Amino acid sequence: MEGEESKEVLVEEREEDMVGVTEQRNPVRRMGWFINPSGGSGRAPFVPSRHKAASFAAPEAPEILFKGWRSHLRKWEEWVHKLEPIYGDSWKKAGISEAIKASVYKIRRDAALVLGIAAYWCEETSSFLFPWGEATITLEDVMVLGGFPVVGEPVRGSLDGELAEMELRLAVEHKKFYKYSCKKPEQSAWMRHFVEGEGDEFEHVAFLSLWLSRFVFPAHPEKTVSLQMIPIAVRLARGARIALAPALLASLYRDLQAVKNCLISKCREEVPSLFVWAPFDLLQMWVWERFVALRPEMKNSVDYGEPRTKRWHDISKKMEFSFIRWVFESPSEFQWRPYVSNLDNWRKPSFYRENGEWIHGCADKDEDLRSFAQCLRASALVGVDCVKQYLPHRVAMQFGLDQDLPAYVPRSYSTWEAAWKTYEIDADNVVFYVPPQLFESDVTLQYSVWWKKYMLSCCIDVVKSVVGPHISLVIGEKAPRNAAAVKKNKKEKKDVSLTIHKKRKLQDFYDTPLSDWPDFENRRCDGEEKHVKSDKTSSAANKIQNQKLSGEGKEENKENLEALGHNEEQRAQTEEDLASEPLDKEGEATVDKTAVGDVERTEISMKLSKEHAEQSNQIAAETRENKIENKTELGEACPPDPLEMMYRELLEDVQIKEPEASVPFLLQARFKLEQERKAKELEEEMKIKKLKEEIATMQAKLMDLESQSESSGSHGGRS
Repeated sequence: MEGEESKEVLVEEREEDMVGVTEQRNPVRRMGWFINPSGGSGRAPFVPSRHKAASFAAPEAPEILFKGWRSHLRKWEEWVHKLEPIYGDSWKKAGISEAIKASVYKIRRDAALVLGIAAYWCEETSSFLFPWGEATITLEDVMVLGGFPVVGEPVRGSLDGELAEMELRLAVEHKKFYKYSCKKPEQSAWMRHFVEGEGDEFEHVAFLSLWLSRFVFPAHPEKTVSLQMIPIAVRLARGARIALAPALLASLYRDLQAVKNCLISKCREEVPSLFVWAPFDLLQMWVWERFVALRPEMKNSVDYGEPRTKRWHDISKKMEFSFIRWVFESPSEFQWRPYVSNLDNWRKPSFYRENGEWIHGCADKDEDLRSFAQCLRASALVGVDCVKQYLPHRVAMQFGLDQDLPAYVPRSYSTWEAAWKTYEIDADNVVFYVPPQLFESDVTLQYSVWWKKYMLSCCIDVVKSVVGPHISLVIGEKAPRNAAAVKKNKKEKKDVSLTIHKKRKLQDFYDTPLSDWPDFENRRCDGEEKHVKSDKTSSAANKIQNQKLSGEGKEENKENLEALGHNEEQRAQTEEDLASEPLDKEGEATVDKTAVGDVERTEISMKLSKEHAEQSNQIAAETRENKIENKTELGEACPPDPLEMMYRELLEDVQIKEPEASVPFLLQARFKLEQERKAKELEEEMKIKKLKEEIATMQAKLMDLESQSESSGSHGGRS
């Protein structure tokens, strides 16, 4: 924008070819609004580097204990109601009124949701990597759901003068608790000690110290009032506005990565249990707000002036992992802007407005606009004991803006003071765009192609890691020759099948259903500069695959399988060696192939021609069409599946850019769709079971009524 060179421009406006995330339509050229830094300048997008892939099939799963989950504290609600008439205005001035009111509500924990969403976490991007794109819990979510202030002073810092005296006075009281019978400043003992006061400032500081220690920044030792919270409580008691939202979000990002690490097999061997202290109840509310299908059916009404947290008070919904995973990976199930919809008696922030508007400086504006500007800025989150990156430009659609290639944001800070400078903005010198609340944002065409390419690399890796030695999923399976072979075959199929559990235990959260979840952050794609690496099979293996897909050449398949060997583990190793061999510019590669069985070590010269790739794609397409026709002939309904349409679109895009990758990708798509259909069938079975139980209950009631009627009739006859 002209004349804005000296100002910090948070949102950029330019024309781009735009496409939708879920709907299939041709690109539309229009004006778009993008959060900086974006890829409009031609910079390569940032993608996470390769890490060790997660494995969820380890026999000894770690126990994850959510120590920061809010729980009921006797007489806490009474203390809140006692001090609110006295210090309510001070709480509003400090921006913590809604957060304090929200602390009286109970959020029932669903470990399946929390562990399920954590499996998609990527520390390098501070986001969840789903097949359809990125999403994350942002400062906006912490502000709206938790009621915590985004703008203000950092949580760290020392006090002086009168404030330091107040801190010292309460620190002395804190030390006395070690002489009592509890031997520590236990939270319930702390409240009993101060709640009977007259509501003076000293009691108020003690109240805020407990609130911070239990509901905002819980830490070890468990259920104690932290001495570190006292200086923050002193500042809040005087009405100082402190940026609690970034500090809380930093702790959540930190512990999300800890949970993700514990879901990795190597970490399971090293850590038998994990204690996490961040308020994960906020993350669970985020999942409920964003994924409609995972919400509990019954939600509480919110009265005027009450926080949005009340909506999720003391309700729950139990679901199987398979269904949860299906919802997470379905783009149509995600709500990009859940807070713009009307909710009775809930006051929307002022940046949810009917018409879009450019804001040039927001120092003289209301607090909501300043907070929205802070939510849009890529920066560092300064926590009580950690510093984490905040990258909103990777999830621009969550703010009602368009998504472009996310540029790299360096970590250029060595101290928390330097990190805070990246967060703090000059309200007089900032320019940003507030979109209309009902605006339907899109992604750029280049972003869509880039993300599909990145996801393709992940899917190919999943074929190699999940399918692995199970060659039957790759090139077909010969009939077992004896009972031992049948038993072995069933065992191998069981390894990749979706396990259904009637009763959910913590152990179940780490078993086979999670083993199929792709760990997207553990793959690498170098953006537009390099093509996605894919599986390259030998000409013999390709021939076998094509013949298996087309149903022809059975005798020749048998000979080729014998030539490759009957040991599946060695055959898988051979294919892995071939896949790791790079192609030259003409598509040729010389591969040292280790013969399996009686075949000697030979060199195979292979050329993947364009005609061969097109032939493979044509055979795969015909096979897919035949499968659909067969289902129709059998009388099965075949409605369009959004997941299948997404994979087909991916496949078509891959066939244009990476012809040799189409066959393994098709196999992965089939494998994935099979698991999704199983999840749908499970959900239908659960509904049928529930209906049967309701019918049985109604029949029992009817029998009771009939017996009562007969009893009353007999008494009437006697009289």
